[in-house]
Amino acid sequence: MPLRQELETGRFDARAEDGNVHVVVEVTRFIQMMTFAGPAGWVPEGKSYRLDSGDAVESLDGGGFRITATAVTLRRAG
Repeated sequence: MPLRQELETGRFDARAEDGNVHVVVEVTRFIQMMTFAGPAGWVPEGKSYRLDSGDAVESLDGGGFRITATAVTLRRAG
């Protein structure tokens, strides 16, 4: 069974429709791949997002985000 790990790979401010600013945390999942030619290496498998408070965030087409529990839409600030 391959090894997996999750690491925080970014943070950014995102503005809600009502003007409130939230901090979105990007988490990347990695899987350890074995190779015949050399040592095992970690390969990115996917990304997920959450607020710094721990609330789940969905990535939307077009680069936006939505807080799962409240359906509030976010856009990167700045």
